[in-house]
Amino acid sequence: MFTTAQIEAITASVLRELASRGVAVGANPRSGTRQSSVSAVSPKSGDSGYVIADKVVTEDALVAAGAAGQTVSLPVGAIITPSGHDYIRRHGVTVTSGISQSVAAKSASGLLIAIGNRRGDSAVPAASSAKWQVVKAGCEFDAAGKATKQNQSPIVCSGGEASVTACLVNRNANIRAAVITQNTDIKLLSSVMNPQVLCLDSSGWSFAALLRLFRQLSVSNSAAPAGWKEVT
Repeated sequence: MFTTAQIEAITASVLRELASRGVAVGANPRSGTRQSSVSAVSPKSGDSGYVIADKVVTEDALVAAGAAGQTVSLPVGAIITPSGHDYIRRHGVTVTSGISQSVAAKSASGLLIAIGNRRGDSAVPAASSAKWQVVKAGCEFDAAGKATKQNQSPIVCSGGEASVTACLVNRNANIRAAVITQNTDIKLLSSVMNPQVLCLDSSGWSFAALLRLFRQLSVSNSAAPAGWKEVT
């Protein structure tokens, strides 16, 4: 397990290697600090956000972008440093890839429905890092409604009261929803139920644990297990 200082040192080494290969990373020649390439995005549907063109996104880049509480679009394949992840969690930043929403919906591995706007929640940055599509919901009823209208799988509803969201989703006989905790055996759950929608309270989960969860779910399928009887 690497410490934050070690990871930052590794990141600095990678930046030096990129520079040696002629890849521009935008450094200030006097101070040695990286300068973020930030441009405003035209508002869409009443929302506003920013594009950060850097391939390596640090806390300084996010601060320079005024990203706190905002939606930030990053280049596909961008690397977020540990300090950048900490800033994202502390300041409620929503991270999306720099591709169009229509393309993202087709290429995303899964869908995260984030209920509310709780600060310090690692679910949104973790899902974004796993290349999942992220949508917002105002409450459990809103999240359940969005989940039942989606065609893609898997779907994770994060925030709110997980048991309420799962109960509301399960009113639809064609969808299987289950509550998961940090102690849930995902493989066992998949073998006996294989839910298309997972509902979790992300408080207490680390960014790394959530990222592992999303990546694990990305390779699952939505077919009902053998012998499973759907109620109609």
